[in-house]
Amino acid sequence: AEGFAVGPGPPSGARVVGGGGVFGAGPPPPPPRLLADVTPAAAAELADIEMASVVLVTLVWRRVDVQVPSGSGYLVPPSARRAVKGVTIASAKWAHLDDGEHVAVRCSFGRYGDNTDVQRDDDELVQSAVLELALTGRVDAPPIATRVSRWGGGLPQYAVGHVERVRRVREAVAAVPGLAVCGAAYEGVGIPACIRTGQAAADHVRAFNPS
Repeated sequence: AEGFAVGPGPPSGARVVGGGGVFGAGPPPPPPRLLADVTPAAAAELADIEMASVVLVTLVWRRVDVQVPSGSGYLVPPSARRAVKGVTIASAKWAHLDDGEHVAVRCSFGRYGDNTDVQRDDDELVQSAVLELALTGRVDAPPIATRVSRWGGGLPQYAVGHVERVRRVREAVAAVPGLAVCGAAYEGVGIPACIRTGQAAADHVRAFNPS
């Protein structure tokens, strides 16, 4: 009735933190465990959201060594049977990444229900990304920098009925004063959508506990 107590860390060494309000941000799997005793209805709904894993391979070339497709990127349909599912020309999409001398590209791997590609080692994924750019553009030299970022189970899958599921989650959460949820599981997986849900959650908690 007076607020929340959150115990981060392992049960044997958890440090309890108190608060007048709390909001949960993150992919769907953790909230059901955290919310089961607080709002079991919301926890059950969130537990049914399925996830996909994704790996992002970021590559940087000298501009003279590569020619990439025009625009900010493209998607690869499953019917193409290629490992890469999407390409973002990062230095074209975001002006602050374009220094005039280099090209930054981000390739995405991983499809729902198929973890074959995301389980490959880093070198293989980098090579697949290079081959993708050679297929749709031109590559005359290896990239000068690469980075592989793995997000296991980090991409919520919006099944038929997702909008109604989110409505039920929000109704159940709203019944607990001072509690809010946000993240990619609700109204969009893109960064702007996640920011909007975070802002809405913060506003909700602040309205309950203005101090």
